[in-house]
Amino acid sequence: MLSDVIASFFATASPAHRALGYLDETLDMRRRARTNREAWRLHLGHSRQLVLSSAHRCSNRDKIVILGSGLLLDVPLAELSETFREVVLKDVVCLPEVRKQLTTYGNVTFVGHDVTGLAERLHRNSRQGIIQLPDFAPSVAASDGASLVVSLNILSQLWVVPRAFIGRHLRQIDLEQVDDWCARIVERHYAWLRSLPCDVCLIADHEAVKRDVTGIVISRTSTVFGLQLPQADVSWTWNIAPIGKQNPHASKELIVGAWNFRPAEAALRSTVA
Repeated sequence: MLSDVIASFFATASPAHRALGYLDETLDMRRRARTNREAWRLHLGHSRQLVLSSAHRCSNRDKIVILGSGLLLDVPLAELSETFREVVLKDVVCLPEVRKQLTTYGNVTFVGHDVTGLAERLHRNSRQGIIQLPDFAPSVAASDGASLVVSLNILSQLWVVPRAFIGRHLRQIDLEQVDDWCARIVERHYAWLRSLPCDVCLIADHEAVKRDVTGIVISRTSTVFGLQLPQADVSWTWNIAPIGKQNPHASKELIVGAWNFRPAEAALRSTVA
């Protein structure tokens, strides 16, 4: 499509992120969001509502950092701009249409950022013929000075593009080793969120459910490699692929949860007390 070509040309994304496939994944997400607009409405609405609820709980309204701003479909940008002195959106890709929206707000900025710290090194390893999987290395600056950090519908996605890239370019690596690596990415992002000295909102799917044409469940699988999460504050079902969209014989749903965590230091003090 011409719109994809134009968006690809003007998108903000590093060469490594383009090579790994993040830009293609973003454009595909845009196509699926348009095709499944009605089916996704509930999920996106819940996500925006939960981000706002977390924002309103903050006593400090100085700065919010959104990890995984994407297409802004699940980001209540206008409300956040009014609530916080500074709004920082972070992702690996920013399409021109998203960048245009940001010009409306004087206190909103986009920062290209890989929350895993893996992409550049994975790309470099591939180019240099190094058969090695880099370790998860989140940047401390990802949450620098934030009153609230939101991990927005990315926990189950952090491993998807890197895993596909490995399947294309580093096939020598054992699949079991790759899966263990993907599981560590998920675990370490969650652990990193829990270690932050600020309020944290985590919104993430954690289970995929497939149903046949009669609505009977035919499979349930973890989307976070079995990561044990506490009971969600709020939970809902995302009808991500209605029957006939990806598979003529089955639909796909995602079980999504939202969690609010207190600052790590405050939680530690209350435990000691």
